Amino acid sequence: MFSFSYAAEIKNVYWEPAEPKPGDDITVYAEIEGNVSSVAIQYCIGEACFPATMEKVSDNLWKFVIDGEQVKEGKIEVNVTINVNGSKIYMEKEIEVKKEGKTPGFEMIAVVSAIVAVAMLVKIKSRK
Repeated sequence: MFSFSYAAEIKNVYWEPAEPKPGDDITVYAEIEGNVSSVAIQYCIGEACFPATMEKVSDNLWKFVIDGEQVKEGKIEVNVTINVNGSKIYMEKEIEVKKEGKTPGFEMIAVVSAIVAVAMLVKIKSRK
């Protein structure tokens, strides 16, 4: 008879910071429900893949830190795997690393518009 006392599953995989930038250390967390003795992680940056073992933080939480020196703009594929009764159970996620955007905000557009309006007024008054 099969016992469910050894059943386990990966409930969630997430990371901090939620929106990493190039050079950030990324802490990947795995919420594991059930009895597991180890959790494997493999992360791929481009064509290079790195296998590792996650560290147990609490009963259901495991973590691994991806060193910021490896974190570049682009995507990082993450695969968390547990072994349950000889079967591998995994969850895949994709972390998107973006450079900090330097797009002008609303305030900048308002300032530029005000400068243009003042310049036009000065030009119009100087013609009179």
